[in-house]
Amino acid sequence: MIEKEMQMARSYLSRLECTECGGAFPADFVGAATCHPRGTLLARYDLAAAAREINREEIGTGPSSLWRYASLLPVKDVRHAVSLVEGWTPLVNAARLGDLLGCAVLYIKDEGRNPTGSFKDRGATVGVSRYRELGIDAVILNSSGNAGAAWSVYSARAGMHCVSIVPRDIQPASLSQCALAGAETYVIEDWHRSGSVVAELAAEHGWLNVGTLKEPYRIEGKKTIGYELAEQLGWKMPDVIFYPLGGGTGAIAIWKAFEELQALGWVHGRVPRLFITQYEGCAPVVRAFQEEAEDCTPWRNINIPPGGLKSPNPPGGKQVLRLIRGTGGGALAVSTAQALDAVARLAREEGVFACPESATTLAGLTMALERGLVSKGESVVLISTGSGLKSVPSLPVPSLKTVG
Repeated sequence: MIEKEMQMARSYLSRLECTECGGAFPADFVGAATCHPRGTLLARYDLAAAAREINREEIGTGPSSLWRYASLLPVKDVRHAVSLVEGWTPLVNAARLGDLLGCAVLYIKDEGRNPTGSFKDRGATVGVSRYRELGIDAVILNSSGNAGAAWSVYSARAGMHCVSIVPRDIQPASLSQCALAGAETYVIEDWHRSGSVVAELAAEHGWLNVGTLKEPYRIEGKKTIGYELAEQLGWKMPDVIFYPLGGGTGAIAIWKAFEELQALGWVHGRVPRLFITQYEGCAPVVRAFQEEAEDCTPWRNINIPPGGLKSPNPPGGKQVLRLIRGTGGGALAVSTAQALDAVARLAREEGVFACPESATTLAGLTMALERGLVSKGESVVLISTGSGLKSVPSLPVPSLKTVG
């Protein structure tokens, strides 16, 4: 049990901070940033004290879940942790696929192994745990599927009420997870209105809006991907990371982890270069990057498969563009056909069954290598954010042979 394994851990959380103006908020503040219209809140820690009092070798004695990093997460009392043993997912050495691509060192971070089948469990476990600790009993969010499923399941485990606004084309697996977990689930026809509908309902009913970058704790859960990558690589960082981008929380979170690891003195050197991938039918960050814009403009006509990456105006777009440019990375759009082909290639060459949105990273890497954007000698990690089991209805039906 996490409570038993981590009972001596204490959080070094010190405050919340606005991303745009640096304004400080108390650590127990609940809500979104109010000091700047484009600001979001980030959790900040007393990393100087943490560096003096804990060391990275101690991490390895913790549980085989993301809660091994409890001291660097916002839950003050780990007995409040609401867990289904998420995180500490495999970092698969994709040597055969790397050889075929001409990529010397290639890994796949397989987030499909999480309890509900996606990396969204990381944000849900930390967010639900922290909010239960702070006395919150109801949350609401808009989600294309995986986040709604994760928050529904973890809210159920915590005894909290969850309201989830989902699109008409949500994958059946995610819809079933929401409904069977007892979440109050609504389908919305115009996905562009989902954010405003959540804000209206939150204000009307007093539910806490936990949508993308509307609160600080989803990032804290997702940043543990960055911690795990460093630890699994012997406290080193890869040269390049490919990440399938929707709202942007995950990318922001992973690089937040790298910055914290550097401040702790646990890793050294340059942070990885960030390459993000999106579908051609919804690529606002790719377009903004190509146009050298500082922020995204809304993508009007979404034409992508059901599932993730359905974010026409990513809340984290501006911050992600800064990361891409600051790290010397890039942004690539791939077709649905390329993504589906990559699903098959990942399964065939490495036995990793990824969802199509995750497979955009392999399609993007292939393009980057062909264009010389990534050197064949660089170490590369593909973040596979979810399991193909959640996307079966969207995958091609294989031709079958009969016998007997």
